[in-house]
Amino acid sequence: MKILVNRFLYNKVLLFTTLLFCSCLFADDSNLDYGFSEEENWSDDTETKSDLLEPINRSVYHFNDFIYLHFFDPVTNVYVNYTPESVRNSLNNFFTNLKYPVRFLSNVLQVKVKEAYYESLKFGINSTIGIFGIHTPSDKYDFLNEIPNEDLGQVLAVWGVPAGPFIMVPILGPSTLRDLSTRIVGREINPIDVSSDNWDTVDTQWIALLNTAEILSLNEEMLPRYKGLKKASIDPYTALRSTYFQQREQEVSQ
Repeated sequence: MKILVNRFLYNKVLLFTTLLFCSCLFADDSNLDYGFSEEENWSDDTETKSDLLEPINRSVYHFNDFIYLHFFDPVTNVYVNYTPESVRNSLNNFFTNLKYPVRFLSNVLQVKVKEAYYESLKFGINSTIGIFGIHTPSDKYDFLNEIPNEDLGQVLAVWGVPAGPFIMVPILGPSTLRDLSTRIVGREINPIDVSSDNWDTVDTQWIALLNTAEILSLNEEMLPRYKGLKKASIDPYTALRSTYFQQREQEVSQ
């Protein structure tokens, strides 16, 4: 009996580790940082027409829901309860700072020269005075805090590339074909990438630790929003889809 219990626990840990690794491959706040709202129009016909894969997407949503609540949420709660807030904030600042290349390139490709310059200035201040982005001395300057958070999906939208069908991606959540493709490209630009040649001389355990810390940092912010939306919604799937479309539309129009 003890052997069976140990094997069950081992399989559960192995499954969670595998799921966490899959999330780490594409983790990026560009598409995860959408704000959930309890006051949305969920009957938008345009969204319905974009959701050509709704039966499949709903199945994936229920899978994600199970993973979020039964695997990610308990681990994230342990992280939040046993990690000092100052440490969690420092980690979040560090990972946000590392995503500078995506933000800078996205501004350049949209010919937003001023924003690209401000992003570089902000990155320089936080990477030096802020010690690799752990602290954010750039917060003292209002004009650096007002820079829109650009990503490659917004670039394609500005260029006139259609969003394509709505896709509920396993683990990653809501997306569109356009945004999903740019997340893959964006991940290659992100310095924290297990396949990057920059990490050839770094111990793989450190890479795994950084990836895990990045996911925990993202989940600390996203899971409470997700649970709040689910609690307030009659149909969480439709609410999540609507929120995603409206948030992306707002980001593109900035």
